[in-house]
Amino acid sequence: MKHSLPNKNERFLYLEPYTFSVMAGNDVLIYNSLNGRILEYRDSPAVARFISEAEDPGGGFLAAMDTEPGNPEIASLVADLRESFCGDLVSASGKLRPSVIRPKPVIKNYPPDKDSPSFSADDYLRNIYFFLNQDNNEVCTDYRFAANQFFCPVFNQQGYSEMQFETVFNTCSRYTGVSGMEISLSGSDITAYSEIKNVISRIHKLLLPVTFHLPLPCSDPDVVSRLLRIPKSRTSLYISFPGGPKALKAIRRNPEYIKKQHLVDLNFMIRSLDEYKAVTELLQEPGKEKVFLFPYFDGGNSGFFKENVFLSKDEILSLKPTQKQIYSRSLINEQLYGKIFILTGGEVCANMNTGPIGNINTHSMEELVRHEIAGGQCWEMTRMKVTPCSECLYRLFCPPVGNYELFMKKFNFCDVL
Repeated sequence: MKHSLPNKNERFLYLEPYTFSVMAGNDVLIYNSLNGRILEYRDSPAVARFISEAEDPGGGFLAAMDTEPGNPEIASLVADLRESFCGDLVSASGKLRPSVIRPKPVIKNYPPDKDSPSFSADDYLRNIYFFLNQDNNEVCTDYRFAANQFFCPVFNQQGYSEMQFETVFNTCSRYTGVSGMEISLSGSDITAYSEIKNVISRIHKLLLPVTFHLPLPCSDPDVVSRLLRIPKSRTSLYISFPGGPKALKAIRRNPEYIKKQHLVDLNFMIRSLDEYKAVTELLQEPGKEKVFLFPYFDGGNSGFFKENVFLSKDEILSLKPTQKQIYSRSLINEQLYGKIFILTGGEVCANMNTGPIGNINTHSMEELVRHEIAGGQCWEMTRMKVTPCSECLYRLFCPPVGNYELFMKKFNFCDVL
């Protein structure tokens, strides 16, 4: 009589700690964050089950391979993992079952203990944007919704309004010299702000990096050269059409501008291919500024907007996020996190596309930040929380949800879904 002896060596599948898996039903994507290799399996229940087991901390991040011997899909999976350095098999005998140590996503001070008496806004807040004035002037009229699509000077059809500079100074004074904190000063056109001289003479006392955001054309171009002299500051110019390029040519001849142009950002707000061509011609002149192109959706340029904003599947995969980026994107929105926007009336928003979370005149910074962390949507708006991205295999590869998507209430600016 023949007797079969039990196999004393068990085999287990494991994934390397730097490898990530994403599943949607029976579809599986495996990504090696070190070499950028991607493995994709569609409609494969066997692969989905094994990868689920290999990602289960309760099982030691291992999947027992001998439960389904001879399955060609699993044999192919193992070969793929080995060839791409994404994982392998490990053998164990007896009752000693190995475990794989996988790192846990950690972001400094996150998630916070919302009820802790030591809670501090300083640990989460990184950028404060102030709108010093708002106007319905002709400079901003053609770009009424630009600030909802990307940060820029704001159009306001409710008439002229201003924020007292003392509000800005008092709000920021508690952060004087704090590492990692930055402030931005904007408005419809801050060269027309009644307290701009006060800003120029005092803002440096905060010892914080500051960026001034101005439209071109603006009311008083001479103010730009004065802003450039302020220590620890940058000037971000938003060039609109048709008058912006001419205004930029004029200001580029200013001696102070020429000397400090490496501290200037040029943001071109373009709506068409003709405007794009005008920008390329303008930039043929030598300069040391940082240049950014922002497609603007005006309701009638869908083709141009899609061509320059939407991503293809190949473009998404070519981004190759790092291990740190994937950890971060699984918890917070890297693009929105740590930012608040304060309007002229003191209303505070976590994003220009969402409603106020309070008012700087009646709420402390701790209350405002606590409100956004505890019950807000922007800072924690990952692609796992929006439709249809939450069911997409590529949700961790895409850039975080941004203003374009929030403004248009459409989250799949791609050809994948």
